[in-house]
Amino acid sequence: MPTLKIPYLKEMFHENPLNISDRLITSGAMIHIDKINWKEYPHRPGVKVYLGYCDQKLWLNYLVANDFVRAVCREDQEPVWQDSCVEFFVKQEDFYRNFEFNSLGVCLSAFGPDRNSRTRLDEASLAQILRFPSLSIENLPSESVAANWSLSVAIPLELIGLNPGSQFMANFYKCGDKTIVPHYISWSSIGTSAPDFHQPRYFAPLELAR
Repeated sequence: MPTLKIPYLKEMFHENPLNISDRLITSGAMIHIDKINWKEYPHRPGVKVYLGYCDQKLWLNYLVANDFVRAVCREDQEPVWQDSCVEFFVKQEDFYRNFEFNSLGVCLSAFGPDRNSRTRLDEASLAQILRFPSLSIENLPSESVAANWSLSVAIPLELIGLNPGSQFMANFYKCGDKTIVPHYISWSSIGTSAPDFHQPRYFAPLELAR
């Protein structure tokens, strides 16, 4: 897969949050999370991700369609992968990090040299991750009805270990272990026999373009 170049969006951090999604859609890079890697799980909600970065943060705007929304987790570091969940995993040299969000923006994140030696982000670090979900506890759709939702997040580059010009390996996912229709789809294809997103060998190259 060719290197995905994430554009620099000047002064993005200072924009009105209400305009962030539109700015990313018009000026960011776009990918589809659409790879079905395991035939036992054929469900494929429509998922686009728009990406951009500014001096301080990486911005991701997830647009999800036809999803059976489950949002049980309400506190950071709860098992959001069991909910309607979007994820970003990154690997560069000696660090490995995962950022997982349910449709309410609740986050689970950890870092370390590999999948087996990771430490969860502390509360202060998690508080630095900005989240702008389209859904709230008050307007959650019924789990039995396919619905659309979006989530914009801004992750400090320092938390990811990146700088402008950085090249790294990553993958993006959509899953829902305990949703009405469990599913596990990815941006870059995964060649394991069973669902497993912690597979850096299947990550694809990205760059924070200058």
